Amino acid sequence: MNLQVLLVDSPEQREAIYAIRYAIYVEEMGKSPPAADHQRRWIRDGLDASARLYAVHNEAGGLVGTLRLNRFSDLSDPLRELEPLPIASLLERFPPEAISYTSRLMLLPAWRGGAALGMLFNRCYGDAAEAGIRVDLCHAKPGLVELYEQLGYRRFCPGLDLVGVGYQVPMLLALHDREHLRHSRSPLLRHPASRQGEDRWGDAGWMASIGESYRGLNHRLVEPDDFWAVVGNALREGVQEIPLFRGLSDEQARALLKTGTVLSCEPGDRLVGEGEPQQELFVVLEGVAEVWRQQDGHRLSLALLERGAVFGEMGFLGRAQRSADVIAVTPMQVLVLTQPFLNRSIRHQPDAAALLLRNLSMVLAERLAQTTDRLWQLSQST
Repeated sequence: MNLQVLLVDSPEQREAIYAIRYAIYVEEMGKSPPAADHQRRWIRDGLDASARLYAVHNEAGGLVGTLRLNRFSDLSDPLRELEPLPIASLLERFPPEAISYTSRLMLLPAWRGGAALGMLFNRCYGDAAEAGIRVDLCHAKPGLVELYEQLGYRRFCPGLDLVGVGYQVPMLLALHDREHLRHSRSPLLRHPASRQGEDRWGDAGWMASIGESYRGLNHRLVEPDDFWAVVGNALREGVQEIPLFRGLSDEQARALLKTGTVLSCEPGDRLVGEGEPQQELFVVLEGVAEVWRQQDGHRLSLALLERGAVFGEMGFLGRAQRSADVIAVTPMQVLVLTQPFLNRSIRHQPDAAALLLRNLSMVLAERLAQTTDRLWQLSQST
């Protein structure tokens, strides 16, 4: 399929991008971003005025995806306009003209997981490098952290909760850090721009130092044995004692858990928000989280989740929206499993995947029973 990535330059093209944002964010995903205009059926915000907007078109000329890039030097007040993203340290090290912010990445469903994504990022990366950009900032939901890290981005701070978007992980890409691009096996390494720029400012070393301050793990960036060492050690009671892995042999669990992403979270982080459209499944490796839900105007504490507990199972199994908030009580590490993980497991390890899905169904049934009992007790006391 022939695809073309264009930098849009007309009001009509921009309006088409605003419309596809609405179709994906609101109509497909059920999100409620503050910038959504429900009368015009588009999403446009203050960053669009100074942004470079990229569009992917199929061979028939139809718009199938988009990405936005803002250069800090084109913003009147980056600290205010990008709040609450942690950018003060970036402005201390880099001149505004050397920093960019990419956002509003989206593709129509039929075009996800294919060449369109790579073409978008390659075009944007090349243009940014040519314009003198040294570091790019973005943020990703937990299930997409792995994708961005494969491109060469790094986590550098705890996650945060963005209005209308949910829990996001801020990430940075040093455009001229060829060593890290090579380590992450980034497709951007094949772009000519990656071989033309010099890291004469030492951005690679700076990125490595700030990246170490935020503990996370991606199976693509370490050996499989090293990834299992972290995950298996966190579940040190033995996988058979963990509800999600009950009935699986150590070998099956190890094979399943050779992929995934480990996130570090801070107390107060809202990893899952009631009503949000998310499909990630989380396994608590370390720390404690609390489950909350709104019921008849009351905020109810439904459960405490400790090491080995899972949450997000309803979204993972297909429910459109999350049924409760899950908030970190202590510092935490959580393993994030995604729908692509499940699909790979079904294809390559059907027996283990069947046990995993059975266990998830049992966890869900038990969770629903506990919630019903809790709500009944509340009704009796009011």
